[in-house]
Amino acid sequence: MKAAYQDNPQPDFRSKEFLTDHVRSILSFYYPQCIDQLNGGYFQHFDVNGKVDVTNGQRHLVSSSRLTINFAVAARLFGDQDLLAAARHGVKFLRDHHRNRSTGGYAWMLEGGQVSDGDNHCYGIAFVLMAYARSYAAGADELYDYIAETFHLLERYFWREQDQLYLETRDENFEATSSYRGQNSNMHCCEALISAYEATGEQVYLDRALVIARRITVDMAAQCDGRIWEHYNDRWQADFDYNCHDIENKLRPWGYQPGHFTEWTKLLLLLNKHHPQDWLQRRAKELFDKAMEVAFDGCHSGLQYGFSPSGEICSDGKYSWVQAETIVAAAMLATQQNNNIYWCIYQQFWQYVWRYMIDHEQKCWHRNLTRDNKIIAPSTVAMGRTDYHSICACIEIIDL
Repeated sequence: MKAAYQDNPQPDFRSKEFLTDHVRSILSFYYPQCIDQLNGGYFQHFDVNGKVDVTNGQRHLVSSSRLTINFAVAARLFGDQDLLAAARHGVKFLRDHHRNRSTGGYAWMLEGGQVSDGDNHCYGIAFVLMAYARSYAAGADELYDYIAETFHLLERYFWREQDQLYLETRDENFEATSSYRGQNSNMHCCEALISAYEATGEQVYLDRALVIARRITVDMAAQCDGRIWEHYNDRWQADFDYNCHDIENKLRPWGYQPGHFTEWTKLLLLLNKHHPQDWLQRRAKELFDKAMEVAFDGCHSGLQYGFSPSGEICSDGKYSWVQAETIVAAAMLATQQNNNIYWCIYQQFWQYVWRYMIDHEQKCWHRNLTRDNKIIAPSTVAMGRTDYHSICACIEIIDL
């Protein structure tokens, strides 16, 4: 089945009216049906008809946090107290169910209200921090202390001063740690710290985000001719063998991720907005241009998922989060560098997404497509779907 342009005329993709309406449209898929009034938190699984699967009690920390973020940023955008209440509902679940009251950590996975995986993942806790920061910024003033609490948790158990970067995982009691190091979790910590700075105005968060950004996009990238590899050993040396037979791994795929190049473009330009520096703009442009050079699909449009160290495409599918991050990065480059070429790219990617990536019936985005834009699975049944990237991309563009 090929994703189809379903008689939906193309809107003005740069207009705030379109972007605002699109956020509202996506949210209509989730709200209010995903609110679990009985057990708390949100339903995270849907059937092929787009209805919540109330029989699935699985709750993933990342999805719990991202749905909270969605409602928080939308509450701020619309000034909607019901959406703010939905965000507070998510925060309560994070505190009462995911959070380990003995250690202050956060369980990675719950099943039927019980912890099924209690390990602490830096990646997940980054989104917890962002959930608190975005909810506080939307008007949940009572969450101020949670922002600092979560930052100090990351600093105490994950930060390594000698590396100037965060560890990846710790066990339930913060005793054992893995030797794996990853740029992805540090990237999302950078994102969360920017949101904490924007919410509170406290310099400590911006300073830490700047350190992470330079370490990953300059220092680590120096190992790979300016490109950002995903996986490292415990000495922060690029590990080109890690998951070499798993190019589609959901969290740790092998290969360069051009979507992370464009996501870093977004983060570097957000940092530049708050603390202008030449290197931020320079690296933002270099990473975006490299992603387009290697991974843009000239035959079927869109940005492909992964490429090898030799520059060959190793995963040619089209993921929704990759297209969303590329859209917002193009808009930010066009705005900050006053370069109309990036507005042309912005328009091109929106046209692609509008035609192929959006499920115009269900309102949400398809999680991923084949290279030639065939639907791999119904958009509604993708595990852990939240449309976090598409919602937040629209809001970042509105805020330009």
